[in-house]
Amino acid sequence: MNVPWTHGDPRDVAHRILTDGRYQTTPVRPGDKPWWEQLADAIDELWRRLTEPLNHLVGNSTFTNFVGIVVLIAAAALLVVVVARYASGIGGRRSAPLCGGAIGLGEDADSRTLFARALAAAAQGRHHEAAALLWASALRALDERGRVRFDPARTPGEWRRAVRDPAFDALARDAVIALFGDRGVDAALVERMREEYARVVVPA
Repeated sequence: MNVPWTHGDPRDVAHRILTDGRYQTTPVRPGDKPWWEQLADAIDELWRRLTEPLNHLVGNSTFTNFVGIVVLIAAAALLVVVVARYASGIGGRRSAPLCGGAIGLGEDADSRTLFARALAAAAQGRHHEAAALLWASALRALDERGRVRFDPARTPGEWRRAVRDPAFDALARDAVIALFGDRGVDAALVERMREEYARVVVPA
């Protein structure tokens, strides 16, 4: 005996629903996701794997996430400190030759002694050393004559601001080129520095 259904055979109703496009869903494949969602999924999976051992040990996912975030912040802070110290170390090493501390210069050498060494180095073709000695001699001479106190920690820019002399600016620019430029130091550059030196260090 067939029982009549008020809304029709339920099998027909179910078939119509299943074949209706409004109820169709397409599974999302990994390649269909935007790159940022894939990156977020990868980071989430990495975070889960890193915190999973601690989570098993503690049994509290909230506490585990908190500890993980603290560790990440500490690691980032340590990295910033290391990078800052490394950068300052490079800057200090780069500025040292321009402050009179390079090429075995004696800390107690006066400007005349340094200038004599510069001439000797230039005569022997050691142009890089001659340029450094000329620069160091000029800085010592400024201190000896009471113009600017000698400070080996000053950078060339700081020396220029302290001296405020166009002739010294030219000497400082050539000193930077001679000691840190890509091309080698030649006799012409050393001779130009000697001329600039004479305009800065006026004979007493």
